[in-house]
Amino acid sequence: MQVNERLSVRLILSVLAIGLLGFTDIMLETALNVSFPILMVEFNITSSTVQWLTSGVILLTSMVVILSPWLKKRFTNRSQFLVATVISICGVLINAMSGHFGWILFGRLLQGIGGGVGLPLMYNVIFEQVPEQKRGTMVGLGSLIISFAPAIGPAFGGFLTQNYDWHMVFWVVLPIQVASLILGWFTIKQVSPLTKEKLDLIGWLLLSTSFIAGIFVIERISTHGVANYFSISLLIIMVLGLIGYLVYASRVRQPLLNPAIFRFRVFSLSIIAAFITQIVNLTFNYAVPMVLQIVLFKNSQVAGLALLPGALGYAIMAIVSGRLYDRFGARFPVTIGLVLMVIGTILMASMPVSLYGMTLNFMVIQLGAGFWFGNNMAHAVSHVPVEYQSVGNSIFSATSNYAAAVGIAMSAGIISIFQKNAHSTAEMINTTYIGSQWVSRLDVILICLASALSLHALMSVSRKNK
Repeated sequence: MQVNERLSVRLILSVLAIGLLGFTDIMLETALNVSFPILMVEFNITSSTVQWLTSGVILLTSMVVILSPWLKKRFTNRSQFLVATVISICGVLINAMSGHFGWILFGRLLQGIGGGVGLPLMYNVIFEQVPEQKRGTMVGLGSLIISFAPAIGPAFGGFLTQNYDWHMVFWVVLPIQVASLILGWFTIKQVSPLTKEKLDLIGWLLLSTSFIAGIFVIERISTHGVANYFSISLLIIMVLGLIGYLVYASRVRQPLLNPAIFRFRVFSLSIIAAFITQIVNLTFNYAVPMVLQIVLFKNSQVAGLALLPGALGYAIMAIVSGRLYDRFGARFPVTIGLVLMVIGTILMASMPVSLYGMTLNFMVIQLGAGFWFGNNMAHAVSHVPVEYQSVGNSIFSATSNYAAAVGIAMSAGIISIFQKNAHSTAEMINTTYIGSQWVSRLDVILICLASALSLHALMSVSRKNK
């Protein structure tokens, strides 16, 4: 139900409040990424272990995101937001005061719960309360808020880690979340009726089992290979969990995430493309700072600043491309985004490693991503029936988070495979470089596949409209 003929200040502020919750969660994720080498030394852990501060959180976020359709029907927008923000604030406080890796991971997991509620809630409010003719702009605004996090996160985290301590990252984020809590209290409204629908616990457990096994199998394969019983067992559990959910969902009246939405070709093609593209995107967020610090001997502040131009480009293009979507439709901004991402990924895989080269190539990729991500989602969700749009938002949010975890785990895993053979500083430098090159080569294949799927989704709608 859309209740606004025009965009009210209250509605814009409510999107801003919810967006700030997702903003802080993602900013902490990207701010910590540039500190991984420092954390590895401080806690005497490997790269495949430290990456759980990101991929573990993203995994939990994905598990919470898939509850979004049920939460939307059962609880008001404001109550969801308030509980999620308080939980996230507790996690930030734990991280700000703790010096033990286990407690740090626990605090980050609490933040993942907050982010898991906030991300789909923001888009649910947009698709529920914003008129369709303004939707591209508001999706762009939401994407702008969220994408500003990786824009400033690496530089922000690198500066504080280099000049103070990594704990300071959390102390700076704390007042932002408190401000978000206050703003959301006064602006977030409910326009759709609530129901007493029961939680589909079986469906949630099946999907969560598949998600968890998928992340663990990537980490396990990266450290122990495929040819062992545990890796094979995890792979089987992942597949059985997914198949089990699809069979189960087809037999119940109100499944948690209705798989019937995949009958719409534009949605199924777009979501697969989004999953693959997000994997590519996050491999670079992990690999670039790692290479700059280990191979080129740059400090964490420089590594963070190297990601800043690209992340700022993503943020700016998110809102610009939303306006283009409202005016010209999806084809123009989506095509531009795909071209830029393909060019940037090929350059990253083919050019020699250097600070300026990696900064430029990452910027090209992120400019393309800014054109593509929000418009790909808006195009897909707008072309399914209204009763499926909440499910579509949740699937996009869960897929984006899960793909991010897969991308980081995959990048960390590939680099770790080569790093395992290093027995000296010189060998560590060389193996890290080789591992990053293989990550980039794989990314070229993946981004080309995602581009083909996305273009097919555009053409499927064009043919239908003729």
